[in-house]
Amino acid sequence: MLRALEAVASAQPMGVSELSRRLDISKPAAQRALLALAETGWIRRSEHQPGRWVLTVKVLEVANQLGGELGLRDLARPAMLELVRATGEAAHLSVLDGLDVVTIDEVESTEVVRIHWSIGTRGRAYATANGKALLANLPASQLSQHIPDPLEAFTDTTITEIEQLHRELAEIRRRGYSVQRGELRPDVASIAACIFPVPDHPLASLSIFMPIQRYPADGGEKLGRLVAEAAAKISVGLAGI
Repeated sequence: MLRALEAVASAQPMGVSELSRRLDISKPAAQRALLALAETGWIRRSEHQPGRWVLTVKVLEVANQLGGELGLRDLARPAMLELVRATGEAAHLSVLDGLDVVTIDEVESTEVVRIHWSIGTRGRAYATANGKALLANLPASQLSQHIPDPLEAFTDTTITEIEQLHRELAEIRRRGYSVQRGELRPDVASIAACIFPVPDHPLASLSIFMPIQRYPADGGEKLGRLVAEAAAKISVGLAGI
C-alpha cells in the first residue's frame, strides 16, 4: 500500500490503470490498494476526474509530526510570529485540499478587534488570498483540479468569471503575493504569498488576515512585500531540510 501511496504522490491524479502499470500489478490489486488508501484517509477522488485519485492533507499532517525540524508548522512559526509583530494582524498557514484551502496553523492578531478563523477552517481556494497564492503557482496541468465549474459567488466581490480569475492568477505570479477583500466573507480581507521549497511545487501559503476596514488604503503593497518576504524565508528553510 505504501508503494501505491508513493505512486499517487508522484503523478496525481492517479487512476487504476496507471497505478497497475506503474507497480506492475493487476488492475484488481491496484483498485484494492486505492480503496484501502481512501478508507484510511490518505487519498480521495479527484473533483474533476472522479475515476482518479489525489492526496489529502493527511500526508502533511503526518509530516508535521515527524519532528520539530521537519514539521512545516514548526519551521514556519518564527516567520509567522515575526509577521504578526510587524503588522499586528493574524498570520495563517494554509494548504490546498481539492477545491478548498485549509488553515493548518494560526498566530493571533495583536489588535483588539480581530477576526476568528480557527485551524481546520476551509474556504474555496479561488475566493481566498491563501488559495489564490497557491493556485497562481501550480503547474498549469494541475490547476483545473482545484477550480470548480461554475465559480460560486459568496459575496458581491467574489470572482465568478474564469477568465478574470486566470488574469488575477497571472498578476499574482508577477507581483509575488495575492489579495482578497471581502470575496469569501464581506467583513474579511487578507494578503498571502506562496511557500514552495521546490519551484513549481507549491507546498503551502502564508497570509495576514484582518477586518476589511483595516485593509490599507494604498492597496496593501507594503504589507504584501512583508508577507512575501516571510513566505520566502519559510521556503528557504524547507529547501534546506
